[in-house]
Amino acid sequence: MAGVAATRQARSLDGNSIQICLEAARAALDDAGMTIDEVDGISARWPGPGGTVFGPGSVDWTAVLGKGFDWVGDTYPQGAPGLLDAAGAILAGQCSTVLVFGGRAGESGGAAGLRVPSGHTGRVAAYTRPENEFTSCWGSLTAAQFALVAQVYLHRFAPDPERMALVPATIRNAGSANPAAVMYRRGPYRPADILASPPVAEPFRLLDLCLATEGAAAMIVTSVERARDCPSAPAVVLGGGSEWYRQQYVDPPRYDDVARIGAGAYRRSLAMASLRPGDVDVFELYDINTFEVVRQFETLGFCGEGEGVDYLAEAGIGLDGRHPTNTDGGLLAYSHAGWGGPTLKIVEAVRQIRGTAGPSQVPGAEVALVTGAGSGAQYHNAALLAADR
Repeated sequence: MAGVAATRQARSLDGNSIQICLEAARAALDDAGMTIDEVDGISARWPGPGGTVFGPGSVDWTAVLGKGFDWVGDTYPQGAPGLLDAAGAILAGQCSTVLVFGGRAGESGGAAGLRVPSGHTGRVAAYTRPENEFTSCWGSLTAAQFALVAQVYLHRFAPDPERMALVPATIRNAGSANPAAVMYRRGPYRPADILASPPVAEPFRLLDLCLATEGAAAMIVTSVERARDCPSAPAVVLGGGSEWYRQQYVDPPRYDDVARIGAGAYRRSLAMASLRPGDVDVFELYDINTFEVVRQFETLGFCGEGEGVDYLAEAGIGLDGRHPTNTDGGLLAYSHAGWGGPTLKIVEAVRQIRGTAGPSQVPGAEVALVTGAGSGAQYHNAALLAADR
């Protein structure tokens, strides 16, 4: 990768999603020292208005950007899958440089927020309650889908609540120390604060769950040879993989079906890179909730099923721990900007590899693992990035 960028992240932003996405795209091009004329591939969900009724609709960006493209990636235009699709297209000779971007703005207020089920107050982001079979019609939302899996885990293994709450407290404290994070200076958090927060979807409390914010992120994917001519230090894609069990948020997930989802993707990713899990210096994991962080470390093979809470409490996931995790505050405290959220993971991973992550920098970080989605969504993905040595 030759360039990455993230816009300002906030609970809500002025303007609209097209504007914020373009801001991220231009900033990533600037980071790579490129112009849009050098880009011949695109992967970016069209946020509307107008355009195709078929998602993701990356081709709709051609009119706004004023050019056509040799390759368009519409499978999953964000995060690790967007990166891997772009890298595959470049290796196959379909294009040479791909712009991947996404985000949202001007959507959090008014009618854009859906009311929560009767008897409760507040609103939830529209994308957390998709109009899918057996989801919105019953008042379900994404947090509840993940809760179905987490409930079984807690019933079977009964991890210590305070030790488990140490996971979100640590990640949220990273966000509290990050001036770019939505939750900047909202800490410090203790496990007791997590456990005292209001219940949302059993077993999740408010501070167990990710944010629903606004902002955008972008990345420029190109060949290693081209990236070496760019002004910013390149990040090399060493490996990656995905697993797709079922369509997200349609049929409710079952623990025994999805508890280990991602194990194969991790295995393939590490094999491509000739690495072991212990070779990873920094983890930018999809922390949509507390349980998913624990589950991913178990699935990576650092410990056995049901042992993740104790393992992480002893190993540590802060900057001074054995496994620095979500160094920018993650989805829990930095931002989850809808279709920009998974790409934010890659932005932080690249900054860590470059050594430009500021106060959240992990000393000597050379290998980063990025993940996306998880058990409740019934698919998972991963990518390994490294410094160009």
